[in-house]
Amino acid sequence: MATNTMKPKPLVVPVSIGRQLNITASVGNAVCNQLLEPHDLTLAQWAVLSSLWQNGDMSLKDLAKLTGNAPPATSRIVERMVMGGLLLRTQNNKDRRAVSVSLSPKAEGFRYLHTIYEDVNAVLLADLTASEQAQLFKLLRKVEENARNWVRKNL
Repeated sequence: MATNTMKPKPLVVPVSIGRQLNITASVGNAVCNQLLEPHDLTLAQWAVLSSLWQNGDMSLKDLAKLTGNAPPATSRIVERMVMGGLLLRTQNNKDRRAVSVSLSPKAEGFRYLHTIYEDVNAVLLADLTASEQAQLFKLLRKVEENARNWVRKNL
């Protein structure tokens, strides 16, 4: 029986901002979901609750904008939250297609979680100075703006 003495080839990892952002977002989401799990909430649900805590009742369209989700995805998240007793949906009397989303009393009971993003930031930014943190946010906003501009120009 022959033994394989070949060493595994080292993996080549491209220097890609998209790859790095994707991986970082994935582990950041995992941190957030782990912090929310004891409250039986997901990150997507918390984003909806946070938007409503900060802005009050709003349309599905505005909620989609604030959470960064596509309207159909937002609608599905909201529907699950309505079924779970966290949200209320009200049809607009003037436009029956328009729906207003509001917090239920149960969701108001979770308001103490509105600053959980600070706990997530503390984990993700633990080894960065205040100056490095400010620079990171500034650079990420620039990258986002570049991407949005490119998409807008290439539609």
